[in-house]
Formats: sequence, C-alpha cells, structure tokens
Amino acid sequence: MGAVTVVRGLAFDASRALEAITALLTGPIPSAGAPTLIDSDPRTGEWLATRAGGFVLVPLWEGPNLIGLRDPEWTEQLELGDRHLATLAGTLDGRWGPHRLLTVDHLIRNPQADRPPVYEALFRQDLYGDLHVWAPDQADDRRLALVLGHSDGDQPLTLAALVTAGPLPELPA
Repeated sequence: MGAVTVVRGLAFDASRALEAITALLTGPIPSAGAPTLIDSDPRTGEWLATRAGGFVLVPLWEGPNLIGLRDPEWTEQLELGDRHLATLAGTLDGRWGPHRLLTVDHLIRNPQADRPPVYEALFRQDLYGDLHVWAPDQADDRRLALVLGHSDGDQPLTLAALVTAGPLPELPA
C-alpha cells in the first residue's frame, strides 16, 4: 500500500493522494491488540506505513530536504506543505462536511503524559501537527485524519493520512 501512496519531492498530486485516502478507508485495519508494524522501503529505508491495533498511518507526500535553506526559501517550503494540506482538506470538507481540528499540544507540552499508541506512532514519524479529522459516511465507524509535520527545520515536511477504527482518543486541552 505504501508504495502507491507516497509522493516524494516537490511534485504533489492531489488526485493520487485522494485515491490513497479512499484505499485506506476501505482497506484492512489491524484489530485491537495487534503489534505495531512499521513498513519501510527495502532499498532506501524510507517510511511507507505504520500499522497497529486500530489504525493505519501512511505518508501521502514528502517535500524536499530543507538542509541549507534560508528564508524566504525555507518559509516558501513550509507554505507549500500548508497549501497541500489545505487542498486535500478543502476537497474532503466538500465531500463529508467540515473537519474537526484535534491538537496534540498537550502531549508536546507534557512529554511524560500517557500517549495512546496512535499518537506514539504519529510522533515516531515526527508528525507533531494538528490533526484534521473527518468521520466519512461511507466508511462505517472509521475516522480519517490528515497531519502535516516535520521534526526540525532541516527535515522534509511530510503530509500523512491516518485511518482509525473508531474515534481517535481525546486529549486534554
């Protein structure tokens, strides 16, 4: 699944990302209690997917490496990632109604706090951004979340999709 969803580099294809989201919503999700499995490209070692009890997380787009970029180029790359997220979110809002924003700020401010496995998986991939969450009609009890993040100023931005079986665990404000 990962090999068909990831779009690395500057090229962003919203249609391809939406196809990947549709496949995720109808694809298998490991049952509760399943171990966390992280799929990587055997040649490059790049992350392709994380699968665990109750969720699947995959990258949809990865931007270029930001090493050595200074403003305004660095800011332009961050804005590009924001535009990609906004493009997908706008399309999905049109299909399923407005998304709900779920912030992970509590977990960032409180690193010793209990982290449900789904949030641990997000952070393991340096996806510290707010989650844009939908409950698609055609996907039974599944939830879809989009998240954009990167670990520090030099690492590539990653736009990822998370599909859960049931609601995402709520976090304190």
